[in-house]
Amino acid sequence: MAMIKQIANIVNDAVADALGENASATQLDTTDLVSLGKAIEDYDVYEEFFKSLANRIVRTVYFVRKYEADDRHILRDEHEYGAFVQKVYYEMPDAVDNPTYNYDAQTGKFSQVSPYDVEGTVGVSALVYGGQGTWSIEIIRPVEQIKSAFLSDAAMLSFIDGMYVYVDNAFKKELEVTVSMAANTGIANAHANGLSRNLLAEYKTDHPSATITTETALQDLDFLKFATMEIMRTIDNMKKFSTVFNAEGYETFTPSDKMVVEMLSHFARACDMYLQADTFHNDLVALPNYDKVAFWQTSGDNFDFADTSSINIKNTGITGTEHDVTGGEVEMTGVIAFIHDIEYVAAYFGERHAWELFNPRSDVIIHGEKARKGFAVDSHANGVVFYIAD
Repeated sequence: MAMIKQIANIVNDAVADALGENASATQLDTTDLVSLGKAIEDYDVYEEFFKSLANRIVRTVYFVRKYEADDRHILRDEHEYGAFVQKVYYEMPDAVDNPTYNYDAQTGKFSQVSPYDVEGTVGVSALVYGGQGTWSIEIIRPVEQIKSAFLSDAAMLSFIDGMYVYVDNAFKKELEVTVSMAANTGIANAHANGLSRNLLAEYKTDHPSATITTETALQDLDFLKFATMEIMRTIDNMKKFSTVFNAEGYETFTPSDKMVVEMLSHFARACDMYLQADTFHNDLVALPNYDKVAFWQTSGDNFDFADTSSINIKNTGITGTEHDVTGGEVEMTGVIAFIHDIEYVAAYFGERHAWELFNPRSDVIIHGEKARKGFAVDSHANGVVFYIAD
């Protein structure tokens, strides 16, 4: 098979198409002009004239780039040592009468009270968080065996560097999915404890004649206005001292700098497209911890909404009684937003180290990466999930 072929006729047809001289687009056979890649053995080894000189590889391109994992504002204060993290919670004391104004209007007398009669206290409780998971990546790479494919140490090291980049990329992706599992456990826990809102059902209650479904909701202007209004109201309200937004009824609040606002990209882009409202977009972007999420757990085959908006989590620590949750199993779809305090989901433990060993007998190098992670979901912290379901 000749490496270089004549393509003048194809070029002439392409020019005619570009100039509008043909009534319709010509079928252009680009096989000889545009390579889609083949194995080296599928090409001629020798040039065409003498049939004895080897065709040469003029350049080797290593298609590799470093991946940056998304920490979802969860990887923060990780500990390498220890097994537990203790977290202390407080209760607000009740208000009592001010003794400074202990005046009896009927007798016209002021009476003193003893300072030793004070009995009020600040209630204190504590929980201990523990549990970690571990995994490893292990590869073996040659040292002498591939030298015949290169002309220098530098060329071979460039190839080997690409292997290490992909080992690191694999670890980062695996770390990213463990972070997602922690976040999705937070979503499942909120849903199980009634801290999730079906905005489509709420909209239909307010608009009985509405005929929209989960398939059409993200193209419905009125629904998107309603959904964004409710989400922004929750963001505003979560900043105030309240017991409404957490499963334990804990008296707490979430300031802007401690609030994580995540929106499914499907929903965020629909709002950008259909609402065309700078106010909503600017308010979100102004939040320090706002992010779009491409998918919660799975991208599916084509990043379809049904796949990207779904989670399927089992955690025996989930004991909520809402939505028929049994055995800590929570499966839901249509999740469009997750708003939570930065303390609601956090990494408490984390450790990673690499090792490498040369085998002088076989002239190979064994490389390994070991990781250990431990996350926590705190039901005392605020966390609310928004979803749509028929």
